[in-house]
Parts: sequence; C-alpha cells; structure tokens
Amino acid sequence: MSKDLFKLFEAMSKTEGPAFAEWTNTMLRYQSDMAKLWLGTALHGEDAADETRDRRFGAEAWDEGIFPILRHSYELTAKAMVDMADKANLPDQEQQKLSFYARVAADNMAPSNFLLTNPEAQQLAKETGGQSLLDGYQNLLADLEKGYISTTDEEAFEVGKNLATTPGSVIFRNELIELIQYEPMTAKTRKAPILIVPPCVNKFYIFDLNEKKSMIRYLLEQGQSVYTIAWRNPGPEMGDHSWDDYIEDGIFEAVKVTSAVSKSNAIDILGWCNGGTMLTAALAVMPKDLKAKLGTATFLSSLIDFSDPGQIKVFIDQPQVEAYNQRLKAEKVAPGRDIANAMAMLHVNESIWNFVVSNYLMGKSPAPFDVLYWNADTSNLPAKWYSYFVEEMYIANKLKKPGALTLCGVPVDTHNIDLPCYFLAADGDHIVPWKTSFTATKLVSGPTEFVLTTGGHVSGTVINHPAKTRRKFWTGGKTGGDADNWHETAKLTDGSWWPHWLDWLDTHNAAERGPKPKALGNKTYTPMDPAPGTYVLEGV
Repeated sequence: MSKDLFKLFEAMSKTEGPAFAEWTNTMLRYQSDMAKLWLGTALHGEDAADETRDRRFGAEAWDEGIFPILRHSYELTAKAMVDMADKANLPDQEQQKLSFYARVAADNMAPSNFLLTNPEAQQLAKETGGQSLLDGYQNLLADLEKGYISTTDEEAFEVGKNLATTPGSVIFRNELIELIQYEPMTAKTRKAPILIVPPCVNKFYIFDLNEKKSMIRYLLEQGQSVYTIAWRNPGPEMGDHSWDDYIEDGIFEAVKVTSAVSKSNAIDILGWCNGGTMLTAALAVMPKDLKAKLGTATFLSSLIDFSDPGQIKVFIDQPQVEAYNQRLKAEKVAPGRDIANAMAMLHVNESIWNFVVSNYLMGKSPAPFDVLYWNADTSNLPAKWYSYFVEEMYIANKLKKPGALTLCGVPVDTHNIDLPCYFLAADGDHIVPWKTSFTATKLVSGPTEFVLTTGGHVSGTVINHPAKTRRKFWTGGKTGGDADNWHETAKLTDGSWWPHWLDWLDTHNAAERGPKPKALGNKTYTPMDPAPGTYVLEGV
C-alpha cells in the first residue's frame, strides 16, 4: 500500500497542465478550509465544525470539547487525500490501485479507530470503571490467538447442529468432493434433479444456513430433488490439484453419480461464483455422453468475461501475482484467510474497523450472525488451481476466447454450451459486476435468460428466500444490445427470483413428478455419513 501512495507524490512531481492545476486547487481549498476551521474555532468555539453525515461520528460525544474540530479536521484531510489520488492521471490499473489504497489509508486514520481520539470509547471506559477496556483487551488477545478479527459469536453456531441441518446423506466421496443427496420433503418430487456446484473458496452450506434462509430446503419444499457438491478443504498435500482435477473428479463425477441415482438424463445444474466459472469451463469441455445427462445450466454471479472483475481488480495484476506466487511455492495452498482479508478490505470500515472499535475499544462481543460465521469459515485453494484461475482468467481473460485454454485435454470454447442457460446477477455485487456477468449471454450458444436481482453477492443470490423478502428483480429485457439497454427494457418484479427460476426450469426442462424415492442413494452409491458430511467440517 505504501508503494501505491508514494506514486501519488511521484505523479505530482511529473504532472503538468490541467492535472497539476487541479492538484494545486485541491491543496489551496484544503488549506483554506482548515484555516477557516481553526480560525472559526478560535473565534466561535464549538460552532466552527460543520455537522457530519458520517455514521462513525454520529454519537453526541463527537459534538463536545475538542472532538468536533478533530473530526472535521480528519474529514477535510481525508477528502483532500482522496481527491488528489483520484486526479493522479496514472494508467488505469495503477490509478484504480492508488485511488483504492488512498481511501483505505484515509479510513485507517479515522479518529474513531483509536482510544485516545474516540470520545465514545473514553466515555464508556469511565462509566464502566475501565471494565470495557479490560474486556476489549481480552477480545484482542483471543483474536490474536486465532489470527483474525471476530465478526460474530462463533460459539453460537455449529455446522450440522444449527447450521446446515437439512436432512440428507453423503452418497459419494473421493479425494476432492463429497456428493450429498437430500431427503425429499414432499410426497411427489420432480424427476429432473437439481445439482449445485458451490464455490470452492467457501463452504457449500451458504445454500443451507437455516430453515428461514436455506435455498436447499426451499427447493425441497417445492418438490425438487436436490444434490450438492461439498468441496474438500485442501491442505498442502493437495497443492498440485488443478482445474482438470476439479472438473473431472469434481463436476464430472457429481453429474455421473447424480444421474445414476436419480435415473435422470435431465439434470438442472447450478453454479455460483467461482463454482459457476468452473461449471462454465466444465460444460465447455464436457464429453457428449455426459452432457446428455443435463437439462439446463444456471449461473449465479459468475464470470466468463473477466474484462471488468469489479473491485477485486485492485489486488490482481502481474507484480502482485508474482509476489504472491512466491508464498504459494512455500505453502502449497492459497489460505482461505488471505482471500477473506482481501474481501474485507473492499469495505474496510464495515468489515474491519467497525469490529476493531466495537470489540477492542468498546469491549463488546460481536452478536451472533450466521452469514458472518459462514464468511469466516474459510477454505483453502490449491496453489496450482489458484494460480491458473488468476493468471489465465483474471489477468489474461482467456476463458471467453475460443481455444485459448485447454482443460481435460480439450480446447475450451464456451460456445459449445448449447443448453438453456439462466444467468443471475445482483445489482449491488462488488465481486461480480452485473454488467460484466451480462456479457455471458453472448458467449454461449444455447437459449439464455438473464435476471438481475437487488442485493449483493450473497444477499441477492443464495440468501433470497421468498418469505418476507424485500428484494426485487428485473427480467425480460432485450438481449441484443448491451447491459444498459437490457436494463432499460426489463420488467421489475417485487419478490425473490427463486420462483421465477423454478418456472423457467419447468419451461425449458419439462419433467414429470412422481413418488419420492423410498431411500437415498442406490446399490452402487449407498448412504455414508449424514448431511452435511465430513469435508465441510475440515478446518483451515
């Protein structure tokens, strides 16, 4: 980060013309505003500092004593830093990195983050006789021991006890995956099963958090037959596992077993996030006899075109990747905690400093929150898998180019995907921008349906239960133009997109409903451990 901030001053020394004039004006405004603040304070006291809209300074304590001027000084300084960074006129990637890290640096120096400059923390310490500081110190020691900041009460949750509780059984296991079949919840079930391909960077049970949020349980309640992959959490001994392994031993095997157990050649397969990207690659190279076992493909917040990968682009360029590769050589895996930390930096106030202030300065314990528990329950990635993903797809953007990649011995061409495809994106997704996701509709050859939901990467997609939802979604826009044209011509509907998707499945993969199976698995694939299985319990 320090190198990126140094580029600001380097660029300032080399820039001439309009950019330099803008910098000069920014500095003059900053100096003028600071002078007015200090002069006003000297003459009028507390009235000199303007009101703030920043929630970090919303408490009454920030309006007393020296704190109004301290807060306003910070706001003026942070704005000047960000404005100057934004006007550095560097090449696109360098400019994005500089602007991003300037904001991170500005957020890091907020007076609310430190005990000596946080009146709320000081006031609470006085009221509790210092107990809040002692509690905060204990919270800090506990987090240092486990290596990350607590964002939820982790003792309140246990996978298989109050998370991932939908009944089912592991019916297949190899070195890489467990395949779980869930028990039907209706007397009759749809004969075309749904097979879920979750991302391998997170645990699959985001699809089955609890009864009120579980997508898997909802599908079962609607008479669907549901299977899901549970990826193993790889250790260093699995560092050489590649995309070929994840496709052949993961997705291909899951399709074979699901088809054999369900006796169906019309599987509705669904992938989310990098699970959707892996599914894209798998379908592009899938043998014809295996593809014949599928009816439709659904992609949630998934990229084929990586030309605009969203905010995470600031972490992905050749110098950063080469530096990280040195760590991969030693550790053999990309630790899930590294990826979680990077995602947290995208919203540093909400995901990091909010908990630092609450946990350590205020001495509070975080409240139970199942989504944050899942988010902290990270999974590693094999070094070989990770490097291929970042270098060949994120940086080189080869997945969308016919023949640019070869997987499982077959040149990758996404136009080989001739199944009906349902693409779902979220308008608040900072990891997979919806407009980039929209480009996938032109990179496959089968009929496509694009749907845009309100919400974020998780909250708009897999956490979108129709009961009491506040979400909305757009459908039916014109797909001949760009994403903006689609959006302008699309219809907005209140509610969750889940029922719309199930209607789409019935339209594009008509399947009868019949008596539910008497038992899970079959003679070849007999039930093993009960859901959620054993792989999901493996830690990092």
